[in-house]
Amino acid sequence: MKKIFYQIMGLCSILGVATACNEDPEYFTLDEQPDEMHIVASTDKLVLDKGKEDETAITFTWDAASSPVNETDLVTYSLRLYATANKSANNTDFYELDTDRKKSFTHDELNAIIGTWVLPGQEVKVTAQVVCTVHNADKYIKPESSTVEFTVSGYEKYPTYIYIHMTDNEGKVSTQRLGQRNMGTGIYEGTFDVTPCAYHFITVAGGDYPAYGNSGDGLHMVYLNEGEITEFTNTETGRRTFIVDTNNDYNDCRMMEILELPVPETMYMVGNGCSVGWTLNSGDGLFKIENARNPHLYSWTGEFNAGGEIKISLGGSSWGEDPFFFAPEAATDPLTNHDLTKYRLEKDGGDLKWVPTVSGRYKFTFCLDVKDMHTEFVPAN
Repeated sequence: MKKIFYQIMGLCSILGVATACNEDPEYFTLDEQPDEMHIVASTDKLVLDKGKEDETAITFTWDAASSPVNETDLVTYSLRLYATANKSANNTDFYELDTDRKKSFTHDELNAIIGTWVLPGQEVKVTAQVVCTVHNADKYIKPESSTVEFTVSGYEKYPTYIYIHMTDNEGKVSTQRLGQRNMGTGIYEGTFDVTPCAYHFITVAGGDYPAYGNSGDGLHMVYLNEGEITEFTNTETGRRTFIVDTNNDYNDCRMMEILELPVPETMYMVGNGCSVGWTLNSGDGLFKIENARNPHLYSWTGEFNAGGEIKISLGGSSWGEDPFFFAPEAATDPLTNHDLTKYRLEKDGGDLKWVPTVSGRYKFTFCLDVKDMHTEFVPAN
C-alpha cells in the first residue's frame, strides 16, 4: 500500500512540473485602453453628389497611438464604417492602412457603401471606427479604438431608365426612354426615329434635373444638378440607336445606325463548317451581343471545320424562302475576307457560303453598324 502511495505522489509531482512548463504565456492587457487617437471627420453631415463622384466626400484623421510597453513598437491602423443603429448588419470590412493616419472616401465610394444600407436620398447615421494595433514580439496589447459619427444621404447611381430630351429645328420638344440591356450596368440604349435636333438626357421623366449634357467634345457627357445644359447636336434623319454609358470610365453618348434584323437580336450559325451542323435555328448556334456598349456586334464562338460550309440564319423556318446572311462570294474564307453585305433571300444572289480554311475554336463576329458592316474571325480560348 505504501509503495502505491509513493507512486501516486511521484506522478502528481511530474504532472505539476509539466503544468508549470506549459502554462500560458504572460499577456499585457489594459482593462480600459485610453483613446489617444481622437478620430475626427472633415464634416458631420453631407449629401453625396453624383456629379462629383470622383471628388473627395469625407476625410478622417487621427492622432498617433503609442505602445504602453515599448515606445519603439510598430503601430498600425485600420478603419471601418458601420451604420450606427445597426452595426452588426450594416458594416464594411476594415481598411488596412499600415501607418497612415488618414482615410478619405469619394462620393462614389461612400455612395456604394451606404447604398446597400438605405434607399437613395434617405439619411443614415454612420460611425467611423479606427483601430490601432501595437506589434510587440512578446506581449499581446489590447487594440485601441476611436470613433466618430456623421450623417450622410446618397443618390441613385443607376436609375432604371434615362430619357433623351430632343428639340427639333422647329422648336418642338419630344422625349424617348432608354433602358439598360443589363440592369445595374449604367449603360442605356434606345432605338427610335430622329430628325435634326439638339438633345440631352434627363434621369426623371418630365423633369429638368439631374441631367447629362454635352461636355464640349460632342461625345462625352457632364452630369448636372442645376445650371445651363450644353446640348448635343444631331444632323441625321432616320431610325437610330443611342448608347449612353454613364460609368466614369466612359461617360459618353453615341448615336449609331444599326442594321435591324427580321427577328430582333436573332442570328444562328448553321452548316457543316461548324459544330452546329445543318440544324436550322439550333440554340447551340445562337449569336450573342456580348457587351452592352456594343449592341451592333453579334458573336458566335465554337468549333469550326476546315472545308465545311456555313451561313447565317435569321430565325426563319425555311431554307429557301427566309433571309440569311450569305458570304460575299462563293467559298469565302472568313479568316481573310471580312466583307459583309445586308441579309437577303437566296433567290436574290445565290446560296453563297463561307468555307473556313482552318479547324479549331474561333470567334465569328458580325458588325452591323450600317456605316461599317464587316466580320471578324479570330482564335478563341
